[in-house]
Amino acid sequence: MNLRRLGTSMAALLVALTGAGLTASPASADPLGDGTAPGGPDLAGRYVVRLADAPLASYAGGVRNLKATRAPQGAKLSRTTADAGAYRSYLGQRRESVAKSARVNIGHSFDTTFNGFTATLTAGQADSLRKTAGVAAVVKDELVHAQVSTTADELGLTGRTGVWQQSFGGDKHAGEGTIIGVIDSGYWPESPSFAPMSEPRPDARTIAAKFKGTCDFGTAEPARCNNKVIGARWYDNDALSTLNPNEFKSPRDSNGHGTHTASTAAGLGGVHATVSGMDMGTITGMAPGARLSIYKALWSDGAGGAVGSMTDIIAAIEDAVADGVDVINYSVGDDSEAWTPIDEAFFNAAAAGVFVAAAAGNAGPGQNTVDNTLPWVTTVAATEQDHRWLRTIKLGNGKTYTGVGIGTAGTTGTLIDSTAAAAADDYSASLCLPGALDPAKVTGKVVLCARGESARTSKSQVVADAGGVGMVLYQPEWDPNALMADLHAVPTAHVDVPTGAALIAYAATAKPTIKIGAGTFTKVEAPAIAGFSSSGPSTLSGGDLIKPDVAAPGSDVVAAVSPAEHDGGFAMMSGTSMATPHIAGIAALVKQKHPDWDPTAIRSALMTGSRDKTDKGHIPTYVDQPATPLNYGSGEVVPATAIDPGLVYESTPAQWAGFLCGAYANREDSNNWGYAPDCTGIEATPAAALNYPSVAFGHMIGTRSIQRTVTNLGKRTSTYVAKIDAPKGYTVKVSPARFTVKPGASVTYTLTVTHAGGAFGVPVSGNLTWIDGQGHRVRSPILVNNTQLVTPDSLTGTGTSGRLTVPVQAGWQGRLELGPAGLTAGATTGFTLTGMIGNAWDDQYATIPDPAPPAMKVAKIHVPAGSLGPNVRIDAQYTRCFFDDDEEGACGDFYAKIFNARGEFVDAQFMHLPHTATLNLPDGAGDYTLVVEQTDLWNLPAGQNSQQLSYTVITPGAPGVNTGTFTATPNRSTIAAGSTTNATLRWSGLKAGTTYHGVVVISDGRTVVRRIPVTITG
Repeated sequence: MNLRRLGTSMAALLVALTGAGLTASPASADPLGDGTAPGGPDLAGRYVVRLADAPLASYAGGVRNLKATRAPQGAKLSRTTADAGAYRSYLGQRRESVAKSARVNIGHSFDTTFNGFTATLTAGQADSLRKTAGVAAVVKDELVHAQVSTTADELGLTGRTGVWQQSFGGDKHAGEGTIIGVIDSGYWPESPSFAPMSEPRPDARTIAAKFKGTCDFGTAEPARCNNKVIGARWYDNDALSTLNPNEFKSPRDSNGHGTHTASTAAGLGGVHATVSGMDMGTITGMAPGARLSIYKALWSDGAGGAVGSMTDIIAAIEDAVADGVDVINYSVGDDSEAWTPIDEAFFNAAAAGVFVAAAAGNAGPGQNTVDNTLPWVTTVAATEQDHRWLRTIKLGNGKTYTGVGIGTAGTTGTLIDSTAAAAADDYSASLCLPGALDPAKVTGKVVLCARGESARTSKSQVVADAGGVGMVLYQPEWDPNALMADLHAVPTAHVDVPTGAALIAYAATAKPTIKIGAGTFTKVEAPAIAGFSSSGPSTLSGGDLIKPDVAAPGSDVVAAVSPAEHDGGFAMMSGTSMATPHIAGIAALVKQKHPDWDPTAIRSALMTGSRDKTDKGHIPTYVDQPATPLNYGSGEVVPATAIDPGLVYESTPAQWAGFLCGAYANREDSNNWGYAPDCTGIEATPAAALNYPSVAFGHMIGTRSIQRTVTNLGKRTSTYVAKIDAPKGYTVKVSPARFTVKPGASVTYTLTVTHAGGAFGVPVSGNLTWIDGQGHRVRSPILVNNTQLVTPDSLTGTGTSGRLTVPVQAGWQGRLELGPAGLTAGATTGFTLTGMIGNAWDDQYATIPDPAPPAMKVAKIHVPAGSLGPNVRIDAQYTRCFFDDDEEGACGDFYAKIFNARGEFVDAQFMHLPHTATLNLPDGAGDYTLVVEQTDLWNLPAGQNSQQLSYTVITPGAPGVNTGTFTATPNRSTIAAGSTTNATLRWSGLKAGTTYHGVVVISDGRTVVRRIPVTITG
């Protein structure tokens, strides 16, 4: 599941939560969009205030008479030392001084991983507070949302030869001495997954020495902790408990998400699980011997979702670090890479020695969707399990298909497409939404339903209510997502896009019949990447840091839940939320074996020992395509190799800060009033330079090199030799390619990747693996994307004559040709639109009204042969608008569309005054119809209801349209891959005050590589 940001002010946030669901839980709706609610600028709301001093976790000294408090590399932070106490007292005094000076009341205070406090402020007070000495930033509080078989068998943990037995002497001891903090929706204390462990515990002294937490159930009920769940806290600073009247004002879990993640990470071994009456066998957490500390910062919204505020999340991180946890599980996200106080708190948590596992998100399939992408957290993707519940589908025409589905019952009947059984509109019927099916047409039949809009299990209930005996849930063509084995109201098979299309076609034939078999738990090729799992590249790093980092099972995971909102104490859920606690638990196992390892060493061990091939030696799939490191990071985790990795790649908080300041240097998406990292005195470093266990060149021209440092954390001297699996179309060299390293020593190597004829603009991957004679294979993925051409996206100039220098960097070896076309001012036609149409004419394939109404302009446009990059520009100026404070300068909405001679839609743009819309057309000759429609007007003088507009047809390259002279030099040259040529554009003979347009065509002598639009104002 994925916790998504919903709004800004608390008033907006609370309204936005209505109807939101967990984005990947089996019975939830598909992901919903963000929501906001109106709120005036003077509405008081919750704010987070960051103060200038460093928090306890990162304070390196500098204040007179106060020693540094940050933990040394590899050590954990302590809040109980005299130095820590003195510095916290200093921060408290500074905090009180700021609040008094600004005349604000402190809500919740922070000093461990984040230095600041919360306060209820108006926008004006927040603005004033930003100018107060000692205040670094003031940001609005925000909400985040939860990200939603035995996986232990698949990961090699169980059995006589499994990791638990071989490395820890059995599952009861796996994780001993470690504490996992779970920041989520709480836990269900009575679940057998959290029952007391046998006494005495071998790790009792270790736990007693490190754990400083508490079991706070408030006044709601007696404390429910034991020697398994040793700590529990809850946070309700923003009164989110009121979203659901049945919530528990205590760490007790209502939603179930937190119970599921906690039991997956460290639930007791051998717990018998039954899901909706179906026996699922026994389940066990990844680190069944580890202790748990619960931090309830998410609250049930009463509609299947769970939400938490920034204030509560930061407070939970603070307490988890101060309490002494070793690992934090954060199955939460916000679908944003903007810098937030939560990111800052996690930075300092990791700097304090706490490993953080965070969900990659559930916005897949698709690129640039990955969440939690900063390098101090370990970002987790989701895989499907190596056993799946499958149903066989047999049709009356003799064809057989396979779908995903759980349940011992099958069904037989006539197959009907839901659109043929519509009781309402076809769209609602296709999705089997409530009330959309006609019982007279559905009774006794098996119904085809499309996934989307409503919860998957809701659709089968709609079918059952209408009298149907079965359902086939299919993925529509536009959504090739993961298949889920949900428990449905009628026997159901969930099928992919091709199977769905075949069944729809068969349902349209005469007397279509179908037989859906019972669900069978079947061994399948694994791993495969779950279709909902979010993918890179991360835009924050420009693709130069692979995120996600590692993958773990996250599909159809059975674990404990809260019976308050579930049918019993166990449920099967899917999401990167379910994958993340697998990594948190396995990280605890590594920490148990290596107590002195820092979070980056643990992450390195998880990544370099992972697998990137299936159990049959194939590349894993992502929906129906081969997966890449953009989908799974380094691969699916292998606990056995993570415990003894051989070499590790470590990085420091100082290096993270360099990455951070480089990544955010020129970004404009730092939200919350420009909240940005404090980069004072920090030198920005490229993302690719971070000493990371993976290598990525999201942008390269010809050749790129990086350095990496590996450290031998083993007990023996070893000699390593490089094995290179180069990305297709590239060469990879490593120097040195062989080295000997003693225990505790480090070696730095240089890796150089050179383009050697591979495709342009297509990410391809390979591997560098360091192999020694002791069985270690330390593998790092290499992901490269060679750019064919680097130039400005567009060019502008001024003057009736002039010149521009244009750098052109090419990724190929050979010829470079530049050809200018234009310049032309185009042909301009003015027109007036009168009145308004209440609703826009928005059916792009409908017949154009004839005659056109007064609020619509229809024009025929001819584009001559030879035109390059032709376009039509519609210019709308507010020549007759009033101006006022509410609608400054805006007085009209317009919709422009263009169609070809066959009536096919070509391009469209919505315009809001003042605006110039550009509709792009194909090269060459063509005839088109332009439609411009006025959809609304306001702020006009009394009695006026018209607006003047104009359209200009621009056809650079067409014979006879050029004005003056326009040249590019050199027009032909020979280049080396990666080299830069400075081209010169010259123009003359233009008219002052007129705007001209043209293009520069760049080719390799055979094909056009790019056309750059040029605009010159005379």
